[in-house]
Amino acid sequence: MKYKLLAVDIDGTLLNSCSQLTPATIAAVKKAQERGIKVVLATGRRLGNTMPLAEALGVREPMVLHNGGVVADPIGRRPLYQTGICPDLAVEILDKLSALPVNYLVYSGESAGERVLAASGSWQEPEDLLTHYLGEAAEFVPRVEITSPPVRFAIIDRPEKVDPLYEELRRDYAGRLSALLFGAKGDDWRGIEILPAHCSKGWGVAHVAERLGIPPEQTVAIGDNINDLEMILWAGLGVAMENGSPRLKEKAQIVAPSNDRDGVAFVIEEYLL
Repeated sequence: MKYKLLAVDIDGTLLNSCSQLTPATIAAVKKAQERGIKVVLATGRRLGNTMPLAEALGVREPMVLHNGGVVADPIGRRPLYQTGICPDLAVEILDKLSALPVNYLVYSGESAGERVLAASGSWQEPEDLLTHYLGEAAEFVPRVEITSPPVRFAIIDRPEKVDPLYEELRRDYAGRLSALLFGAKGDDWRGIEILPAHCSKGWGVAHVAERLGIPPEQTVAIGDNINDLEMILWAGLGVAMENGSPRLKEKAQIVAPSNDRDGVAFVIEEYLL
């Protein structure tokens, strides 16, 4: 079967461990585009720190951002669709996090997640950690106010704080919210992303594919982490990176070479061209 769409994660997949696009990856992606294959970036990133990569690769198709919370047009640099956490539930989460000694962020709904808010006094760690996570500084405000459905919340803290909170959120908000754990075992820092219950990269890629008139069986999806699971299960060919999570590799149809061995270029050359 001829594949027509490539959905690809960014960090840990498209980028190597130095957060770089390699010449081999750039060449392979552009060759795929020349053959008429639609390339869709699917990431937990925001529009602002995804656009430089989209421009480097010449991506023109809608991008899946915020792990499915926003679908955006890279040409017009604007959201085409966004979802969010309903305000009543968002206020409940905000009150809960405000009462805990954890670092948290709120991605504003008014800005499609581009405006990232942190309550002054709630951030216990050096701001360089925040800058490293976001790629740029957040906006510190005296108090975060929920005036529209936020795209998501993020918690970044020590594993001993994050791990039990993750289990608590999964238990108490099952069916109402989705909680994604990020950061590897042994890392000094761990994080949780809190999104609407239906939100996933799989949903976002399906939305884009429908807009393009491409069915799942003509789609290849590549990822490395558990937030890529729904995407690779939805696609006709689901690919996990060798450097990916064990669970994702168990569920994938094939395992590609690692992101430091141009795994995305390998998949394009072997399965799409």
